[in-house]
Amino acid sequence: MTVRLFPEFETSLSQWSRYVSRSGRLLLAGSLCLLVSLCYSLTAQAGEVEVEHGTILRGDVVPILGLTETLSSRLEGDAEVKLPPRKLEGYPIIMVDDGVVRYFVSRRTLTRINNDQDLSLYETFKLPQRVTGRGQMLKVVGSYENVTDFDKYGRRTVTLKTNRGMLPLLQGVTEITPHYLKITGLKQQWDLGMRTTSVKEEILDAMLKNSIDPLDPNERIAVARFYIQAGLYLPAGVEFARIEEDFPEYKEKLAGFVTELRTLQSQQLLNELEQRRKAGQHRLAQTALAKFPTDNVDQSILRQIREFENDYSHRRERIEKALFRLGELEAEVKDVKNRDLLQACRREVNSQLNYESIDRLGAFLNLENDDSLSAREKLALAYSGWIVGAANVVTNLDTALNLWTARAHVLEYLRNEDEQLDDNMIETLSKLEGVSTAVVKQMIPLLPPILDTPIRDPENAFPVQVTDPQAQVPVSYSVLLPLEYNPHHTYPMIVALRAAGSKAETELHWWGKYKNGPGQSQRRGYIVIAPEYLTEGKREYKDNASAHYAVIQAIRDARKRFSVDSDRIFLAGHGTGADAAFDIGMSHPGMFAGVIPIAGNSSAFNLHYWQNDKDLAWYIVGGELDRDTLEHNSLLVNRMLRRGYDVIYAEYKGRGYEHYYEEIHRLFDWMELHQRVKYPKEIEAKILRPLDNRYFWIRTDGFPRHILQGPEYVGNGRIRARPVTLGVSIKLGNVIYVKSGGKSYSLWLNPELVDFDKRLEVHVNNKTKFNDFLRPDMKAMLDDVRNRGDRQKLFDARLDF
Repeated sequence: MTVRLFPEFETSLSQWSRYVSRSGRLLLAGSLCLLVSLCYSLTAQAGEVEVEHGTILRGDVVPILGLTETLSSRLEGDAEVKLPPRKLEGYPIIMVDDGVVRYFVSRRTLTRINNDQDLSLYETFKLPQRVTGRGQMLKVVGSYENVTDFDKYGRRTVTLKTNRGMLPLLQGVTEITPHYLKITGLKQQWDLGMRTTSVKEEILDAMLKNSIDPLDPNERIAVARFYIQAGLYLPAGVEFARIEEDFPEYKEKLAGFVTELRTLQSQQLLNELEQRRKAGQHRLAQTALAKFPTDNVDQSILRQIREFENDYSHRRERIEKALFRLGELEAEVKDVKNRDLLQACRREVNSQLNYESIDRLGAFLNLENDDSLSAREKLALAYSGWIVGAANVVTNLDTALNLWTARAHVLEYLRNEDEQLDDNMIETLSKLEGVSTAVVKQMIPLLPPILDTPIRDPENAFPVQVTDPQAQVPVSYSVLLPLEYNPHHTYPMIVALRAAGSKAETELHWWGKYKNGPGQSQRRGYIVIAPEYLTEGKREYKDNASAHYAVIQAIRDARKRFSVDSDRIFLAGHGTGADAAFDIGMSHPGMFAGVIPIAGNSSAFNLHYWQNDKDLAWYIVGGELDRDTLEHNSLLVNRMLRRGYDVIYAEYKGRGYEHYYEEIHRLFDWMELHQRVKYPKEIEAKILRPLDNRYFWIRTDGFPRHILQGPEYVGNGRIRARPVTLGVSIKLGNVIYVKSGGKSYSLWLNPELVDFDKRLEVHVNNKTKFNDFLRPDMKAMLDDVRNRGDRQKLFDARLDF
């Protein structure tokens, strides 16, 4: 009766959550928030909330005034009497407690709050534990040196590394739900939670079986239902089969559960298939389609499977037709002059035509049997579409072939290291008939990699050395590509910063490898790079200009080598890497779609920079007993939440300094919902360091002496600062106003920001610096691509003052 998955997808999602890396240092613990506990007792309501970007959080919904009691009383007065406890209005922050994690979000970002979730529907199992020595409260949780597996009674030993040596602690599971395990210290006061799916299935099964009467079929059915609710469909199927074998008279009663299980399992497989297709992993997707179980599967799922199969069949037919017709049409062209170039075009298309690139020939395939078009015109449709996309095709073959020549010149320009040749190369490009700045702009997103990077083993990480001849210091990074990497597919990218003392490979594996198999980034189609941002031997991050430079250069280099979607770059880090992610992300918000600090502390600069990143999304993960992390970050995060910024703060209850692999699926789901903000027309930013001088489409230089010297540290990680404010706005009438303490400015502009058909005025510090029509500038566009490698945000002109 067990419904089996096909081999490529037999590992369930839960099995990807077993690995939890551990750091090697002891950290101080943070204190519990009394205000949260108070509000919880008064207002906890089981339900769910939906954030405006699409994330849904489920658990007990609690309105609070601040992340800590101190902040709440300082900002709002007495929390106990401020508002009636059941009303959410007036409370700026909503906490959602799912049993393991407290998620904090801004109430202003919520689109829906539902307090009607019935938790009694979930199967729950109690495990009796004998608790002794509860007078001692555990306030510090450092690194886990060793953790044993739970036995069938739900007990295990956790050995913590402390400054007094190794400390073994006995823990016991008191409650098992489909979503989490409640765990308590048996000799110390230490209460925490753990995701159910992070426990090995055989261990979970042993604990469940030990908590029930195996001769009671209803209790056995409860276990099977528990597995369904936990999303563990394979063990659910096994359990139903065992129940039917032990209690054949229950076969009819089990039928409804088994039907539900098959539907859920099929839907899970379907979702996995769709994810693989979206990630460009078509070989895996087609193998899965061929082995998809169809017996007793819901018709709606079968219909979607047929749609997938038909789409792949249609694409295969179009590829075969394109290859055949290009050869036929070329034979009809008697133009000897262009024969060699036509053959070269067809060779490239033949070698690179696949499921990802076939859409470039869409216009050609739609019109290839149109008798009103000549063979030359049809070839023009094909070969121009290959260079500039199906929406920008031409019917003149000479013009189409000019596009191929232009692409070669563009690549040569972008790869050129001798700037003295730039003007000559631009002049050559401009003289090609049919090639303009607008055409080059269409061409850039479809270019081959600007930098050649041999990929010998695409499924494993490999090092890359940045080769920018203008690099101030050597920069390197490691990269892990997704499965079936294809340069014709555009991939989101994670910039992962390692903790001090760990290796870049460890960070890459957290995101993308699982034991010896593919992990989440490889499965979901994300590129991951790990820049070497810390100098050798450095154990902490603090106002590190070289780290900023290394991360930014690594991103720019990766965009030139790999097919990166620059609108979906996420900065993340663990420990020291999270400290750096706080600082770098807030200092360069225009580069990222989101920032994910895990077990990190915010920078002293963040308290001055936090308003700079009002359009940047944040997902912050920490532990309740990890140093004083909550207290350290609370003022910053509290301000962002109260202002309505897109922030999720996830605090694991009773947990310390960890890597929190349990959060991996939610992190990827969150990333799927975010992309870099459209460049704003209104910018107001504070600048404290010369390296933080570019915001979106404007850069300023020539700072006063106190900025060049850097801020003064005054203790407790704080700085005495006098920031320079950069204010920029684009107003009606095609007018740009710039105000700042800098002495020089560069503005990169495109039609999304200003109207190129109208006269543009630029006023800098109340002085008119420009009053004329903007003209598209091919050199300015290509120079910016060569510098930043960004193919998603292109600029048609640049102004310097």
